[in-house]
Amino acid sequence: MKKVDNRKIQVLKYIVERYLETGDVLGSKSLLDQYNLGVSSATIRNDMAALEKMGLIFQPYNSAGRLPTDRGIRVFVDYLMDELPTVLLDDERNIPNFVRDGLIDDILYSLIERLTHRTHEVTFACIPSEGVLLYLGITHLLENMSEGQGSDVYHIVRFLENKKIFIDTLKHLQISPKVSVFIGEEHIGGDLKNSTIIAKKFMLNGYE
Repeated sequence: MKKVDNRKIQVLKYIVERYLETGDVLGSKSLLDQYNLGVSSATIRNDMAALEKMGLIFQPYNSAGRLPTDRGIRVFVDYLMDELPTVLLDDERNIPNFVRDGLIDDILYSLIERLTHRTHEVTFACIPSEGVLLYLGITHLLENMSEGQGSDVYHIVRFLENKKIFIDTLKHLQISPKVSVFIGEEHIGGDLKNSTIIAKKFMLNGYE
């Protein structure tokens, strides 16, 4: 990544965090009202212009604040996040605490139920070789939906309900035992260009 001064890095971080939390744009005035950066609104607008020129943020319409691009979110994930979503790792370590002799579907359901409760997001578990796919959290998706996101939510639900496309997508992604983050068009399926998939691979009762 091209060298960027600390203030611009902070501006990018705040824009991405606002987007991830609410889906809303963040303008220079709102940013200064919320965060004490010790500079003028004009300076922040210049910083935003520089970040936009670098392809990290964009202005969706005139007189609006900024939103992050896929590249901006990738920079945030790779360099600016305080930590990756270790909830996935935590729940894998806790699997032996609730796995007994139950059916694999019951075990996977227990896992994604815990993840959904902790993340308030749509979560899924899949065994591609067995054609097994479970997911929960559509209610959270609908509750967190912002104005204008109806089409994105529709495409996510349609994607989840089409088991073959979902499993084929997971096979295409290079999911590893480490937590991986796939942003926008980094994963296949143009309809999911405004979505992010966070996943990891692990063994469970002999299944991958």
